[in-house]
Amino acid sequence: MTTGPESAAHVESTDAEAMTDLSKKIGPLLLISVLLGIGGALAASLFLAVESSLQTLIWTDLPAKLGLGQTASWYVLAALLVGAIVVLLAQKLPGKTGASPITGFHFDVGPGTIASVALAALGTLAFGMVLGPEAPLIACGTALGGLAMRGRGPQAVQLGMLLGGVAGIGAIFGNPLITAFMILEFAALGPLPAAALLPVLVALGSGYIVQIGLGRWSGLGTHSLALPGLPAFPGLTAADIVGGLVIGVIASIVALIARELGERVNDASKKRPTPILFAVAIITALLAIGTHLITGEGYETVLFSGQEAMPTILGITSVGTLLIILVAKFIAYGLALGGGFRGGPIFPAVFLGVTIGTIASLIVPGLTLPGMAAVGIAATTAAMTKLPFTGTMLAVLLISSAGGAITPLAIIGAVIGFMARTALDRYDAKRGDIAVPVKIA
Repeated sequence: MTTGPESAAHVESTDAEAMTDLSKKIGPLLLISVLLGIGGALAASLFLAVESSLQTLIWTDLPAKLGLGQTASWYVLAALLVGAIVVLLAQKLPGKTGASPITGFHFDVGPGTIASVALAALGTLAFGMVLGPEAPLIACGTALGGLAMRGRGPQAVQLGMLLGGVAGIGAIFGNPLITAFMILEFAALGPLPAAALLPVLVALGSGYIVQIGLGRWSGLGTHSLALPGLPAFPGLTAADIVGGLVIGVIASIVALIARELGERVNDASKKRPTPILFAVAIITALLAIGTHLITGEGYETVLFSGQEAMPTILGITSVGTLLIILVAKFIAYGLALGGGFRGGPIFPAVFLGVTIGTIASLIVPGLTLPGMAAVGIAATTAAMTKLPFTGTMLAVLLISSAGGAITPLAIIGAVIGFMARTALDRYDAKRGDIAVPVKIA
């Protein structure tokens, strides 16, 4: 087994120094940042449009034409197996689908390998596997940046891929501040030079204009992260803090168990990639079918990233139903992380946090749904990514409709998640496992 990366991203020191020297040419660099920010956002938006159209075709149009009504169980299994075939085909292309999502964020997918990465991501996301879109969006941006800066030297290409990649991931978070926090944490951890921050911020702002529009042009639209239907948070209490500490620990453990499962599956996949790929697809289908038959809830509560299903979770009042969904989702998530599929780790982790917070608010009188959901989101996100500031910001924005008073609870969850992940990494290091660095370019 390998541990997670010591940081969320990695850059060789010589490359960082060269990027710092490059950033001294601030005028031309900021212009390039604007152009790559716009280009990265457009590339990411195109991918999202293709994925959404393909998902609608697979899960709405085709079942309707076949007269299935509520999608039949056999169709769920068939869809996931076809998705595995798409990923298998993508593995034959140059780049072999890129790096596993278990290793974190990568800003090194160039134009020569983007076809393999994008095809594998479509076979994963559109067909229902439990990963998020953030990794392929980064890849779309980095490929465009690499293409735009081709022939200008390795440091210029590296910086171009970074700028395009951050604009790409900004397309799914809706608010560029989340990506900005993520990049600031990369810089704080050491792998990203501080001199690259200003160009990154400009690229993020330019990419956001693509979403919100300019003048009479309405833009391509934003993806709202705020969860609808949350009750107002009445105010912080001692019970919230105590409950938040407990829920933060539980949520972190659940996320880390899913990650550990992904590590084990990833190790097995290195030896037998094709059988593991199809086994993961079959088990995920069975989990979704079984959950649907037992609870009556839709297949989407187990399948996909969980982003669209979170409002459904908030409306479920049966603790038993939520527990079944939680177990099925975290198993499917862990399998997808290491089973050869391609996508991002964030949104399924957020879904787990929301589900755990909802369960806590139903079981323990006095614990509020917004407060516990904020703790759960921040804890699971920080445990999976080792980015506590990003986890806090993500939780606050998702629960923003309940009011800003939930912020201390989000911080509690993020700190616990980060500490739990750090402790696990240290334990694994003592056992002699090898940490795998994640390259940012």
